[in-house]
Amino acid sequence: MRTIRMLAPTLCLVLALTACADADAPEPSGAAAPDTPAAAGASSAVGSAPAGGSTPVSAKEVCTYLDGQLPTLRGIGSETGTMANLTVNLYSWYEKQGAVPTGRQIDDQTRQECPATRTEVLELAGMGSFERL
Repeated sequence: MRTIRMLAPTLCLVLALTACADADAPEPSGAAAPDTPAAAGASSAVGSAPAGGSTPVSAKEVCTYLDGQLPTLRGIGSETGTMANLTVNLYSWYEKQGAVPTGRQIDDQTRQECPATRTEVLELAGMGSFERL
């Protein structure tokens, strides 16, 4: 029994590290080399469109979604619960739209389109930025 107790944390650590190992994996072989014109065009679009070539969701759509989520987020009652709810639901919503942007892109869109909604959502979740998601 004592051996199992000692192995469980180690196993969890190994699984966590394995899951994170693919985060820095190289791009698929079909990606353009950095010096090619296709790569140059793609690099100029960084920050304006999510990776994967999907069409980005408009700032207005994001703000409409967040406005609709505010009653639910207010009712949760804890920052951790709110952050968890926001993380899962926002990611799922974006995935259904076909494009999952970075936290910085969400920050940029919401700062311009709906700063009051952005501020309230982030305060409810105890975050300073969507980059924490």
